[in-house]
Amino acid sequence: MILRASAGTAAKIGFRNGPIPEGLKTAYFMLDGKCIFNCQYCTHARSSLCNGNSLSRVVWPQVPDIENLVSRVLSSDFKRICLQTVSYKGYKKDVLTLLNLFKDMRVSVSVRAKNIREVEEYFAAGADRVSVSLDVATPRQHTTIRGGTLQNTLDLLRSSSSQFSGKITTHIIVGLGETDREIINLFSKLKEINVTTALFAFTPIKGTALQNRERPSVLRYRKIQLARYMIYSGYNLEDFIFDGNTLAGFKQLPKEPERAFLTSGCPDCTRPFYNEKPNGVLYNIHTERLLKDLKVSLKTMFNSTSESSTITLEEVTE
Repeated sequence: MILRASAGTAAKIGFRNGPIPEGLKTAYFMLDGKCIFNCQYCTHARSSLCNGNSLSRVVWPQVPDIENLVSRVLSSDFKRICLQTVSYKGYKKDVLTLLNLFKDMRVSVSVRAKNIREVEEYFAAGADRVSVSLDVATPRQHTTIRGGTLQNTLDLLRSSSSQFSGKITTHIIVGLGETDREIINLFSKLKEINVTTALFAFTPIKGTALQNRERPSVLRYRKIQLARYMIYSGYNLEDFIFDGNTLAGFKQLPKEPERAFLTSGCPDCTRPFYNEKPNGVLYNIHTERLLKDLKVSLKTMFNSTSESSTITLEEVTE
């Protein structure tokens, strides 16, 4: 078993020197091995030329002593464990072993599960939540960039959520060729089947097939974050204003709309600096203090030619 920890997690439990990200409530671990898939954006793809100790832009030091690690995590103030799993031969056995070791904590398992039976095994072994990632939001790009079909993963999410209501998460990457309308329609479908959606911004990593693709603008990502937040807050597609397939504005906003820009996902998830460097623009803002200090601004514009007010995100300052 090759178990890695995020650098911040390793620092917090004393396994390495380094800064501990503010507000780190979840311990992030990765079960590593040779992946059988070839997702074009992933550092672990079969065709990737990346160093195997990273996932997205995050470096994951290997855990030298798993027994010691378990002891330290169980005595820490972490509220949750996120166990990300590379799809290598025999990964399921390792996931089940770790679930048994961490049985006294809430564990989210992030895995490319094959079927509902696999999801059932993780819950039976003590998982608190299971994440089955979609990553790519549209059928055509899903097949060409990730492999497999979007519909098959949606079907698995639906059956998993039906059996384990409120316990299923998925992840979507913004910036892989989808339109605003397509990704917002997908949020609506996922909300209907009670699946939590977490967002990432596409991050080009040298050595991957998509290393030269541009990342989404911060402004577009903010609009998509706000749309996701609104969908899950009870708003519907009629509350959005589109220019063709591009999200142009909002007819109304929820209270404290800036909360949409906090990291989304399982309870207590912060994923600090997963999409960005610490000294760069934060796509996912991982603490309440940072959200306040960064002063992300919303500008309201009123269109006198329209029957309703048009609210647009015009300016993002960080």
